[in-house]
Amino acid sequence: MTLAGIVLAGGAGSRMRPLTDDCPKPLLPLGPEPLIGYQLRRLAAAGVRDVVISTGYLAGHFDAVLGEGARWGLRLRHCVEDEPLGTGGALRASIEHLPDADRVVVLNGDLLSSHDLSGQLAAARSAQVCLHVRRVPDVAPYGQVTCDDDRRVRGFAEKSGTGPGLANAGTYVVDADLLRSLPVGRSSWERDVLPTLIADGVVVHAWTGDGYFRDVGSPAAYRLASVDAVTGGLPGAIVDHHDVYVAPEAYVDPAARLTGGCSVHAGAAVDAGAVLEGSVVLPGARVGADVRLIRCVVAAGARVTGGTDWADAVLTAQPTGQ
Repeated sequence: MTLAGIVLAGGAGSRMRPLTDDCPKPLLPLGPEPLIGYQLRRLAAAGVRDVVISTGYLAGHFDAVLGEGARWGLRLRHCVEDEPLGTGGALRASIEHLPDADRVVVLNGDLLSSHDLSGQLAAARSAQVCLHVRRVPDVAPYGQVTCDDDRRVRGFAEKSGTGPGLANAGTYVVDADLLRSLPVGRSSWERDVLPTLIADGVVVHAWTGDGYFRDVGSPAAYRLASVDAVTGGLPGAIVDHHDVYVAPEAYVDPAARLTGGCSVHAGAAVDAGAVLEGSVVLPGARVGADVRLIRCVVAAGARVTGGTDWADAVLTAQPTGQ
């Protein structure tokens, strides 16, 4: 069986702005690698060698950052949407780049998960689609996956209902021929394709796996993911056994104090007397002297004026409030 991967990374990341104004969300840095790098290493560890990155928004950035995938032991191809296709349409277009694939691992480019991917692959042998689900105390924010006793999926309830249940965690193992059979054009994998497959009698299996999980859908979620990556809270992340990550091309004055999983990225600078806790300074930004940042994200290229205090904020080129 030939196993391949598709990473859905075409969205504009509107809820992440301004962090995604000039950088696609999957390329935002988590310590020394982009967010998508974590996913690529997971795919490689599961035995995947060929991966298609489905892109749209700022598509040219992906090739510049990821290249041909040698850093992760992968062969990367890029499938660029000329116009938004939705997740279903993107999968249909991407499978054309994987003519030899029998099974495909599908990942969403903004999800971080440490679940047992090899276990999910093993469970997928008896189904045309196998999706990762998580037990959650309240399904209201996620939507609920309903299953038979044998874990065959019977339906999806999009963000309706409350209380404990199973939530779709966004990693799929799919029969490649099934993807090839999808109609060309715009569709949603979650809202259009999967319900139709279930209604048509296709076996869709739910595989329950625990572990770290984070939907990086907001600047606050991104900051938490970055802190986890730096401190080791994100299993399998690249860490250097320190509480802080400073890129080789960044500068932090010796008189500054950084704690709590801070990261300072390429071309950024932190001046003397600055105190940062659990914060992210993105490429090209500058934090002035004696600034105090608690749980903040400084956008790429932003300048934070010396002597100011900020908490739980996203700081852009021209911060407007304190």
